[in-house]
Amino acid sequence: MNIIKTEIEDLLIIEPEVFGDHRGWFSETYSKAKFKDLGIDIEFVQDNHSMSAQKGTLRGLHFQKNPKAQTKLVRCTKGKILDVAVDLRKGSPTYKQWVGVELSEDNKKQLLIPKGFAHGFLTLTDDVEVQYKVDEYYVPECDRSIRFDDPDIGINWGIKTPILSEKDLKAPLLKDSDVDFSLKFMVTGVNGQLGHDVMMKLKEMDFDVIAPMRDEFNLTDKNQVKKYILKERPNVIIHCAAYTAVDKAEEEKDLCYLVNVEGTRAIVEAAKEINAKVVYISTDYVFDGTGLEPHSEDKATNPINYYGYTKEQGEKIVRELIDKHFIVRTSWVYGLNGNNFVKTMLKLAESRNEINVVNDQIGAPTYTKDLADFIVKLIKTKAYGTYHGVNEGYCSWYEFAESIFKKTGIDIRVNPISTKDYPTKAKRPSNSRLSKENTTKAGIDKMPHWEDALTRFIEELNKQED
Repeated sequence: MNIIKTEIEDLLIIEPEVFGDHRGWFSETYSKAKFKDLGIDIEFVQDNHSMSAQKGTLRGLHFQKNPKAQTKLVRCTKGKILDVAVDLRKGSPTYKQWVGVELSEDNKKQLLIPKGFAHGFLTLTDDVEVQYKVDEYYVPECDRSIRFDDPDIGINWGIKTPILSEKDLKAPLLKDSDVDFSLKFMVTGVNGQLGHDVMMKLKEMDFDVIAPMRDEFNLTDKNQVKKYILKERPNVIIHCAAYTAVDKAEEEKDLCYLVNVEGTRAIVEAAKEINAKVVYISTDYVFDGTGLEPHSEDKATNPINYYGYTKEQGEKIVRELIDKHFIVRTSWVYGLNGNNFVKTMLKLAESRNEINVVNDQIGAPTYTKDLADFIVKLIKTKAYGTYHGVNEGYCSWYEFAESIFKKTGIDIRVNPISTKDYPTKAKRPSNSRLSKENTTKAGIDKMPHWEDALTRFIEELNKQED
């Protein structure tokens, strides 16, 4: 069988092989084993068969809402139809977009329509017969329709006055429907700063989100990781979890590698099996930090500490194993849900009159709320690739500290020192500037300036303390 991709991901045209001779022809229209070999592992439970007597008959747009949403495998066994599927999944880059495919007894093509789509067809000849498989039984209380001519969808049926049923004539517009479809998102590391804010952003947008806890999703247990993903079958995996203790990683190399490399491999392998997208959160530490210019997304990586090495290896796994991926490198992150540089500075100021801060490492402090917004905007596109998700502008750690105390009105002396005067087990890159060329190319808004982000974070921190 030959699979043809359409403009909408997961909506597939299937062309069975046809064997013909002077007697006629033979074709395998469905084989569970062959479908599984093609990555389509669906348990169909019912076959339906409809007949439409007149050309110009329009049936649709129909779907069953959750929890009885249906996947459909549609073919036309007599005559010819324009078969249409509409993406109704919130969070999808093709939300409210449609695809029309001509199916006929001659071309023998089939259209695989996933859950979360509305479906309809227009007969292009008289005496049309359509047959289709579904993976859920018909449930009247979940049966729904939307208007075939909904202006928010704008299907070009090529006909002004189709023959409609009373039900389809009275169907509501999408905006008035109780449709409840969403892509299913899975976020790892929700106890961390970024994972928490990504999860909250997705929930705020009313998307379907799952967030596994460590006892059910331990990145050091490859079998557990794969079992969880294959059971839940998310459409998008946002992988925020990682071993991030940079200095400790120089001693706990085996554990760091197991989490950041092998854990990532387990996630990506499972994602590939279910055709899910992967968002992999990486770091400025994949670069060696030489030079003064911002590192571009396609610049060769060269980490100078073990943590950076493991994140680089994770990037390579993602690129090699799965096409539908986003790699998002970030730097100097801080957020409400966890410890970070801002909170550390404020804590130190409670017991000290002066503090020494490194002044020769330059980067972009990044607020996790802004980064979460950026990630959600990114995954609503099909612009796969590598991105730098950081707030605008650059500063040193010293300048960052100065700004923190200025914005909080704390009177403390901050002394600039060099990296050599503040030795650590793991080397840090001196240049963590990251360019954002791919963000511009993808037409995605850049994140606000780091000074603006810091102001908003401090406001949120004060609210939390109140």
